[in-house]
Amino acid sequence: MTSGAEERTHTYFRSRFGATAFGLASLLVGIGLLYSLVTNSTDLFIGVLLATLVFIAISLYVVFRQDGVLTAENGIIGVFVLVALGLFFGLYEFTALPSVVVIGVVIVVGVVIPNLVLKTVHES
Repeated sequence: MTSGAEERTHTYFRSRFGATAFGLASLLVGIGLLYSLVTNSTDLFIGVLLATLVFIAISLYVVFRQDGVLTAENGIIGVFVLVALGLFFGLYEFTALPSVVVIGVVIVVGVVIPNLVLKTVHES
């Protein structure tokens, strides 16, 4: 049985207002990333990436609440993505590694390793 708060959450994000809010948030994130790249502002880029992280967290919350898609595969991917984001900010802020190396590490940890883990799980 769902509570009143859960029912309001479901109807809010399925309404036009909820969909519009998510669409505008996506648009603003894209504009922020583009502007930070055009102006070559690393600080703005990192700020927009943090805002993107918050936006993704809210989006995941909505998806999990509405569709119940928390599976073992999604959990594995989610953990590696969070670790990759942590590595990105940690390596960028606390090391003198070139940006290419930091981005390479993030791609390996956030994309390649989860795919290898999932392939191994599916094959066994």
